[in-house]
Amino acid sequence: MLPRLAYGALFCLALPTLLVLWAMRLESVLDLPRLMPLAEGWWLAGAGFAGIAWSMIELWRRGRGLPMNAFPPRDAVESGPYRWLAHPIYVAAVLVAIGVSVGCGSFAGLAIVSPALALGATALVLGFERQDLVRRFGRVPGGVGLCWPADAPEPPTMADQRALWARLFVPFLVLYEAIGHLPVPDPIDARIGDERFWPALTWTTPIYSSVYPFVLIASLAAPSQRALRRWALDAWFGITLGLLAYLLVPLVAPPRPFDPTGLFAPLLTLEQSDGLAGRAACPSFHVFWAIMAAALLAQRGWRPAIFGCSLAIAICATCITTGMHALVDVFAGATLALIAIMRSHLWQSALRWSESVANSWREWHLGPHRSVRIIVHGLYAGLAAAVGTLLIGCALGSERAWQGGLLAAASLVGAGLWGQYWVGSKKLLRPFGYFGSVLGVTLACAIVIPFGLDAWHLAAAVAMAAPWVQAIGRLRCLVQGCCHGAPCAAAGSSAAGIVYRHPRSRVLTIAKLGGVELHATPLYSTVANLLLGAILIRLWFLAVPCSAIVGAYGLLAGLSRFAEEAHRGEPQTKIFGGLRFYQWCALALVGAGGIVSSIGSVAVPPLVRPDLTIALWSAAIGAIHAFAMGVDFPTSHRRFARLAD
Repeated sequence: MLPRLAYGALFCLALPTLLVLWAMRLESVLDLPRLMPLAEGWWLAGAGFAGIAWSMIELWRRGRGLPMNAFPPRDAVESGPYRWLAHPIYVAAVLVAIGVSVGCGSFAGLAIVSPALALGATALVLGFERQDLVRRFGRVPGGVGLCWPADAPEPPTMADQRALWARLFVPFLVLYEAIGHLPVPDPIDARIGDERFWPALTWTTPIYSSVYPFVLIASLAAPSQRALRRWALDAWFGITLGLLAYLLVPLVAPPRPFDPTGLFAPLLTLEQSDGLAGRAACPSFHVFWAIMAAALLAQRGWRPAIFGCSLAIAICATCITTGMHALVDVFAGATLALIAIMRSHLWQSALRWSESVANSWREWHLGPHRSVRIIVHGLYAGLAAAVGTLLIGCALGSERAWQGGLLAAASLVGAGLWGQYWVGSKKLLRPFGYFGSVLGVTLACAIVIPFGLDAWHLAAAVAMAAPWVQAIGRLRCLVQGCCHGAPCAAAGSSAAGIVYRHPRSRVLTIAKLGGVELHATPLYSTVANLLLGAILIRLWFLAVPCSAIVGAYGLLAGLSRFAEEAHRGEPQTKIFGGLRFYQWCALALVGAGGIVSSIGSVAVPPLVRPDLTIALWSAAIGAIHAFAMGVDFPTSHRRFARLAD
């Protein structure tokens, strides 16, 4: 009983209290816009609390248990809110966070804490709960009333259309309006040259507005459930990329003025009445949805294809003629739609490329008796370290480039010691560990404080560069076979993976999983780190406090690592309390990120252009890492002498 009470107190009392305190602290240490308190927020929070209570009652009555992952209910539940959502408690909790933030007028709560809570819930589902449910029930129960259309050749049903509204259209509209109304710091006008002075032709507005019925008609005319399902998932992928672009790229396109007495001028006035004033314009979702609708309609035959393409082209043109968008917005929207349509092909290409890299082991022997071995994956480690040191140098300046080298050395030593302690074995004589790198840099930043060095600036520079180091460094992981995934067939997963075949790979020598399709966890990590790197560079350009950069890195890197670890399959990783050891480390990183973000510090300075000094330091650090992670002595039996047998 006591463990259950402690678990319930953690999530029902401690976590909400910490989130409130975090939001209050962020309001005081960050320069954030003011948000007027709105009473509607409390209605939303009340609805969220009601949803949580209803879900808990259903779990108690139908599932014979409480909503505790550590002590889960015994039976699957698909009644009440679980009929419509697979994880209604998490959805309701996010609604509570948003509602309380709006009711209190907390911009930090609305724009930082609530999204962080949503990401945390997502990481928990992907990193533990989904796999646990599949192990216990053979599937993820719940959500049967609003599930995506089936992967079947039958025509779509009205239930499919309801699900499309609930899971695609309505969430898109809410997120679009929410993100579109956020302020855009340091906005850049997307209009080129004299584009802002072009006349707005109000008579073209009906064609511009026709995108709304066009999308609905196309969804109703989908030839099969399979086609509608793929289209909806492609659209969600494009929506995600487009909304992220709004947050990361500060392009705006204020609508051009028009003649209020012109034909269809009231309709154009209505189009501009959402108050976005040119925000959330690049990429243009008008263009995106027009092309997506045309692509779906084209599956009905050549006549619908001609009609759909013609209307899509006309809608794209009216984005310019009505003055609602810039040329850049249109091209970006078209590119976004093409990426979404080619989503599956692009992912398959990425998997095949990853598999090619994973089986590209090369080695060269030098010296008497072939005593020195150079392994190709060391080149990737060297490149990653060089790029990271270059970015750190741009953050610190050439006069402090040597400090970046010091941190790089601390990172390497920490990674080596961590790997030797936690992973070292007769077959892994010189392993390296990511969390050791984090601890090494943290310790180095603490040590330099008495010597008058700016530890906050150093830590922020490393945090900004770290995702790019990880993204490139995962190429080394692919070749070496470390950080590999678990079999895709495990726990009912339907994901496509990669196959390791090279006999030198750790996947074959240690895990004995050669020829088995595995989750491409290094690729997952690369994608997550590229996104994280873009976020941190955007924050740097906004001149946020150094502590905010470090905290954001800890929070987001920890959440992504938690989810990634659930799909990894290294047999030497220990499991404690149902979680892999590195998942616990990831949770600690998340907590540290939240704490650090609450500490006030000076703002980050502008980035500088790299010069010869920075380039030389980058090359030197890259060479050191390439040697440490790619050169060994295979004939020696000394400790640390070999990287692989």
